[in-house]
Amino acid sequence: MLIRNVEVEKRACMHVNWYDLFRKNTIKSCIIPVPEDVLAYLRQDMLILPKECTNFTDVSTGEGFQTTHYNAFDDQFGDGDSEAEDAEDAEDEQPAFTAFSQTLTDAIKSLGGTAFLKTDWHCPKDAQWITLGQSLCVRDITDVYQLLKASSFCKEDFRERSTVNDSGYHIVLKKWRDIHPGSEFRCFVRNRSLMAISPRHWPSYHEHIARERTDIVTDIVSLFKEKIKDTFPLNDYVFDVYRPAKDKVIIMDFSLYGKGHSDSLAFDYDQLDDEALVETIEEEDDPEFRYLPNDCGIQPIKRNVYGFPQDFRHFFQGAASSDGNTGGEFSAAEDSNNLVNRLIEQCNLHQLYDNDEEQP
Repeated sequence: MLIRNVEVEKRACMHVNWYDLFRKNTIKSCIIPVPEDVLAYLRQDMLILPKECTNFTDVSTGEGFQTTHYNAFDDQFGDGDSEAEDAEDAEDEQPAFTAFSQTLTDAIKSLGGTAFLKTDWHCPKDAQWITLGQSLCVRDITDVYQLLKASSFCKEDFRERSTVNDSGYHIVLKKWRDIHPGSEFRCFVRNRSLMAISPRHWPSYHEHIARERTDIVTDIVSLFKEKIKDTFPLNDYVFDVYRPAKDKVIIMDFSLYGKGHSDSLAFDYDQLDDEALVETIEEEDDPEFRYLPNDCGIQPIKRNVYGFPQDFRHFFQGAASSDGNTGGEFSAAEDSNNLVNRLIEQCNLHQLYDNDEEQP
């Protein structure tokens, strides 16, 4: 029995190590090495943004989106000299990464002004509550730093690594695309054989999947055999794809195979392993494709777990309630609470929107 070297597998699945191999079949990306001082900052738990993020900035896009980042250290949120002194002390503690922040800004601009953010292995999906848009779409460095600092998944990527996997730390910015959730699929490879395909947003129902089932499998199998099978270095792995149209499949990511590494979605890893034992390398059967053939109503979606933290919500709501009894004495504090309430409102609207989307 072969001993599995997880560190070697993780190295192969790092975006920086597979991007050049599949550049023509994936989304344009900017891979940015993380300097030591920035790495030390990202490992810290305290959520203090760099000085480059403290200006008031408006960001607009062609879709009409607009957001404002507020200077948390600005005097308008204080009351009196003591608050001003606290702001000065906080400013002294703020780090500054001028060159690195400029590199991030240039990268976002080169990708069209919007980008999808991830680290070497994970995206900060557990932290999207922190942005006003409740999205992983970043438009400036404030979005980037907020998501990275608030994400436990990304912090895991920034931990110390073994010598086998010590190839530096990176931030990846991908050109933003609005992707229909019913067009993303996860593919399971065992012994270099494509065993199974599952909708990425399992168990959501999408009517077109049943109608296009044969074409979906054919397109993904073609991509695997022509571009991936003999190029990607591992025998066992998982890869995600996006199929925007017939005969067009785009590689999104690679990840480790197995429990504790990648969600098996519509499948079970024990079952996949058992099936792999009875198959031969010469077999060319199509992979098993599981999907919901009928609308079963609202189903639990794991991504909904990563919402606005309840302790934050209760704390902020309590603060807003207590400040409401001051009779308008501290208008600056009320302005600050208004910002928090706007964030909570955005979260509530986002949850309502998700529920409406999932209604039969």
